[in-house]
Amino acid sequence: MSNRQMRRLQEAEERRRKKEQGGQSKAQRKAASMQNRGPETSERKSFFARIRDYLHEVRVELKKVTWPTREQMIAFTSVTLITTVALTGVIFGFDVLAKEFVIWLVDLRS
Repeated sequence: MSNRQMRRLQEAEERRRKKEQGGQSKAQRKAASMQNRGPETSERKSFFARIRDYLHEVRVELKKVTWPTREQMIAFTSVTLITTVALTGVIFGFDVLAKEFVIWLVDLRS
């Protein structure tokens, strides 16, 4: 599923939720959102437990990523390398022309 489709689904879900909560007071909506957060613990997790949780969440999110195929990576890398070489050549050319122009100006004054 593409990011655009996922975003549209999330936006539709938010609109549906807001419509359901439309008749509720602000305090009721806040209480409902607090319930959706889950149980809060007053204890802080240890440093290593937080690192473990973080790495687990990273792994879960990376599984959701749509990775490019081998052919796409070859194409992207080729375009990047060709563009880099071309721009390097253009900038080198401008540098040489500017140097020659400055030398010509200095010789003209002498």
